[in-house]
Amino acid sequence: MKPTQLIVDSHQDIAWHVHKYKRDFSLTERQGKAMITLPALLKSPVVLSCVTLFAEHNASRSVRKARLERQLEFYLELPRRYPESVMQVKSANELRHLRERAIAGEEVWGFILMMEGADLLDSPDELDALHAKGLRILSLTWNERNQWAGGAKNRGGLTAKGAEFLGKMRELGMILDVSHLNEQSFFDAADKWECPLCATHSNAAALCKNTRNLTDDQLRALKERGAVVGALLYNGLLDCSWNSGDPLVPLSRVAEHIEYLIGHMGEDRVGIGSDFDGGLTPANTPEGLNSIADLPKIQAELLRQGHHDELVANVLGGNWLRFFERHLPVDANPQP
Repeated sequence: MKPTQLIVDSHQDIAWHVHKYKRDFSLTERQGKAMITLPALLKSPVVLSCVTLFAEHNASRSVRKARLERQLEFYLELPRRYPESVMQVKSANELRHLRERAIAGEEVWGFILMMEGADLLDSPDELDALHAKGLRILSLTWNERNQWAGGAKNRGGLTAKGAEFLGKMRELGMILDVSHLNEQSFFDAADKWECPLCATHSNAAALCKNTRNLTDDQLRALKERGAVVGALLYNGLLDCSWNSGDPLVPLSRVAEHIEYLIGHMGEDRVGIGSDFDGGLTPANTPEGLNSIADLPKIQAELLRQGHHDELVANVLGGNWLRFFERHLPVDANPQP
């Protein structure tokens, strides 16, 4: 039975991990260092996940495109294979229905499709077919620069083609994820993008100075735009002094980043974006966070730190639920 305290995780790389390790997502056992399985999701308080289309950058373009298509089919097949327990969420109405089912105690899990880096798209027009299949969130880049914008590990701002790409996203009513943009591209995009934006998995640069984390100026801009930031649960982006093999970062460090984000954005602008199964394992995530079933430990840590119940409920799920109810299309297939 799903608890009434619902959790939303705004960034999970499920399909990438399932295919990389050739594992069965439906099995309880966590194969290939997996942090997420379907049985664990259904038993956990996680009611909604943003799941990625992401192809590693270590292969040819044709191979990467094939991997992306395979990932998309994997996600689309889940609600067909498990119609009683898995929902693809494409609209605000579907999200409300999912929420109602979970609060009623059903073992149900929903997902929103997102694309992490759009370098494999040759034209903005390719978004039409992807949007029709439920793609709702998109980041222009991963860490590298591409035809649209500069990634977190490279210089350069939004390109002219990138501005056109944003125009197509605007036409379709999509949500822009700024997590992997470098600072110049972030502000270039924010200047041209008046529609919904968020950071699905980023932390505070003031606590861990890294190009993947958000500066105070970026946090200020996101607050002004009504965005939500999902705190990322990778040790190296929680504590920049951490190296592989070091003692695990304590859960209190997660709380510190959440508290900092709240201090700069407000209680209604912060959530969780774990990045589980995107190269994350129990060896590089905070102490005690070994699988998706452990996310409630963040709730316990925030309560231990003295935060009130309403704030904790908002961070764990309420803020993302309200954000998506506000910015997803009302209906998945509106009538003309």
